[in-house]
Amino acid sequence: MKIRAFLILLFSIILAPAYAQKEAAIWYFGDSAGLDFNSGSPVTLTNGKLVTKEGCASISDKNGNLLFYTDGSTVYDKSHQIMPNGFGLLGHQSSTQSAIIVPKPRNPYIYYIFTVDQPLPENPNGTIDRNDPPPNHGLNYSQVDMRLNNGLGDVVSTEKNVHLLTYNPNDSEEFKFKCSEKITAVQHGDGISFWVITHFINNFYSFKISTQGVNTAPVKTTTPLNIPLGGYLPNSIGYLKASPNGKKIAIANTATRRTNDRDPKGNEVHNTGNVLLFDFNSGTGAVNNGITLLNNANPYGVEFSSKTKKLYVTTNNFNSEGVSSGSSLLQFDLQNSNIPGSNTLINNSNNVAGALQLAIDEKIYRAGYPLFADGFNKLSVINNPELDGTSSNYLQNAIDLNFKLSKLGLPPFITSLFLYSFAYEFNCLGDSTHFFINTVETVDSVLWNFGDGTTSTDFDAYHIYQNIGDYTVTLTKIVNGETREPIEKTITIYDAPVISENPYKLIQCDTQDANPTDGLSIFNLDLASEPISLGNTEYEVFFYHSIGEAENDLTNTEPIPSLYQNSVPDEVVYAKVTQPNSSCYKIGTVILHANENNLLLPDPMHECDLGDGQALFQLDLKKESIKTELNLPSDVRLYFYSSEQNASLGLNELEDKYTSASRTLYIRAENDEGCYGTGQFDIIVEPTPKVNTYEERILCEGSNPTIVLDSGVKAPALTSDYTYLWSTGENTASISVSKEGEYTVVVKNNVGCTTTRTCKVTMSYLAKIKDIEVHDLVPTNHIIVNLENPDNYKYMIHFQNGTSTPFQNSVIFENVPGGFHELIVENFNGCGQVIKSFSILEAPNFFTPNNDGYNDYWNLKGINTVFYKNSVIYIFDRYGKLLKQLSPTSPGWDGNYNKSTLPADDYWFTIKLEDGREAKGHFSLKR
Repeated sequence: MKIRAFLILLFSIILAPAYAQKEAAIWYFGDSAGLDFNSGSPVTLTNGKLVTKEGCASISDKNGNLLFYTDGSTVYDKSHQIMPNGFGLLGHQSSTQSAIIVPKPRNPYIYYIFTVDQPLPENPNGTIDRNDPPPNHGLNYSQVDMRLNNGLGDVVSTEKNVHLLTYNPNDSEEFKFKCSEKITAVQHGDGISFWVITHFINNFYSFKISTQGVNTAPVKTTTPLNIPLGGYLPNSIGYLKASPNGKKIAIANTATRRTNDRDPKGNEVHNTGNVLLFDFNSGTGAVNNGITLLNNANPYGVEFSSKTKKLYVTTNNFNSEGVSSGSSLLQFDLQNSNIPGSNTLINNSNNVAGALQLAIDEKIYRAGYPLFADGFNKLSVINNPELDGTSSNYLQNAIDLNFKLSKLGLPPFITSLFLYSFAYEFNCLGDSTHFFINTVETVDSVLWNFGDGTTSTDFDAYHIYQNIGDYTVTLTKIVNGETREPIEKTITIYDAPVISENPYKLIQCDTQDANPTDGLSIFNLDLASEPISLGNTEYEVFFYHSIGEAENDLTNTEPIPSLYQNSVPDEVVYAKVTQPNSSCYKIGTVILHANENNLLLPDPMHECDLGDGQALFQLDLKKESIKTELNLPSDVRLYFYSSEQNASLGLNELEDKYTSASRTLYIRAENDEGCYGTGQFDIIVEPTPKVNTYEERILCEGSNPTIVLDSGVKAPALTSDYTYLWSTGENTASISVSKEGEYTVVVKNNVGCTTTRTCKVTMSYLAKIKDIEVHDLVPTNHIIVNLENPDNYKYMIHFQNGTSTPFQNSVIFENVPGGFHELIVENFNGCGQVIKSFSILEAPNFFTPNNDGYNDYWNLKGINTVFYKNSVIYIFDRYGKLLKQLSPTSPGWDGNYNKSTLPADDYWFTIKLEDGREAKGHFSLKR
């Protein structure tokens, strides 16, 4: 341990100049604009490739060398070329904060680009349709590995656009928008990890990024701040920033509208937005204690001063007609007991409100452009952000961008990383823990308090803790004679991992190559991680060729690959077992031994097709049958895989219940010594009988009704190819049935695969007519048919004159002529007809008694003794004199009275029917 501590100390001294934190030294933004802060003052850059209205992000290494930059959709490397896989990220250049870049802790090669989309689609003509937003892609992250693309870096294809949940996926409106256009990042209270924070509706979501990567389960904080979804197209706009000291969160909501509609005059609705300030717990990720700083405004940018004494806000100004009058820059004093009341106007300008961004020179820069323009070749700057009011020395249009254009956005950074922080390394018990200041400011003196009762005034301080545990460490800096607020971190001192003291022999089967007994094979080193770590899955394990390689790789980024082929039999490699988030590790020994391979070739496994060319294979049952079939030793354990390589390396074992088409599966056999053998067998999907599995049949009511049900076998198969078992117990290809019900038949082929067919038999009944409701002797004669289940039948009338109506579904017939007719009711299922006679009474309008054989008598149509045997008809002249009494049996009145011919005239009748009805009317006698 003494030699190791010396090496660590020496390594720290050699790398001491690398502690300058200049990750935010280079900015790219707007239309090809850029700034370089490495010299201490911003120097214009003109080589950028971004063309973005708002969202952008840049990152450099700790020495200020550009690594890459992005608009949230496309990623450019340091040579200003698009990374090979650096396109199609799910941010958007018109999202307020389309992206922020976060390094993976303790790994100099890995970075995460977090992106947020925007909900406004652009139409092909470049306009925005505010009434038809597409689904928002929400919050996602992509990993960049700087070791790829010859050291220029590339987006890792297997960790690209990983979605993070910030909404209720079961709520259609929340699913539509998913996230706001706001994102920020801040150091975790442990001084190692980071938080990435966003907001949606009334919730803050804090995602932790540790040495193990992105934790996709966020810390969710619900607050009284509620941004309505109804107006979310403007409501999602505005910046979210974390303070450099990691204790505050400021959020600007450009609007809080409940609808996207314009006002009655067609103007955009303004002056509904707000700015709120919250406390942030960098240890837990929780957000609380919100206070409103600004209301009924149109804020856009927010930014903290480097010492978190002041908060600045940009807001657009609109009159009641929705006409812009420029923008304002406001200052809030965070040390004032009444922070909202400390609102001070710093500047009014005719510019559109843009972003505010703190730089490593501790100045705050302001984007924006004149009204009715689309960019501007200047930035403004707040030179002394910590000072009150106009003493902050704001200069409008002070930074010349050399003909490149600023628009609305500026690249956000983890300001707590380079302006209000300290770092430490070597936190293993017994190590000399190194504390150092990672800031670009000039510091007069420092005071470290290590949390265990000891202090130091060294800029680079070293301290050896006596016990494991958490310690609250504070750093007090004096800068330009001013004593700064102490910076506080909780650090953890860990104990070294407990590992196996004995070498672990990782046994693999010798590969089936040209020399299957040479002791060489491909090993999956990860299989040694659990035994060498004694089952502690919290440890991380890395493998090296030598102890020296393991100790010198302080960031654990240069291990040998997990899939490794030994170069000599029984080669020794070294497992570096590490405690996450610490410098603690121990080194164990792994021996790579290749056994002679016992080749296993069992019989195929057959299962029946589920209907889509796949079958369900019970692989656990196959394991038992293989052991019996091949007479394997009792201590041999079998594992199945989809590829020969996976079987060889023990990767991606198949589940016991495995659904697949016909294919070959691969076997890995192990015993207590390691790999016993490998092999393969086929799983075969056997065809099932092709059968029409369901049919509905009708059984017609009648005497001894019978229908034949068949097995439904599809051509070209023959019924003789199968056996049958009906639910009736019969085993023929077809059966006869005479009762309604559900019948099933199991059709089996010669390999035992079955298909079940169901036949549903329904009895169809003849119509049962209750009565025919006749409405006659009225202006429009009609009938209504009353019967059970009228919807099961169709209806037709066969008239007395030999004509018929077409069949209809309605039980009502209108305009039925007088006479004796037949109602025909037919079953929809073709199961027969029921016929019923009925009569419609109709009084003729005239008659002509001239013995020509036509209309010689006047009588009611549709009346006879069958229907109306007791009915009476009376005929009167216009003076009411009774001329004739008719019965249903009479042929009618011949126009005579007392054997005298009456003149042509109108005559009257009264009908008294036996059912009590009475009708009156008149008719004409024509000569």
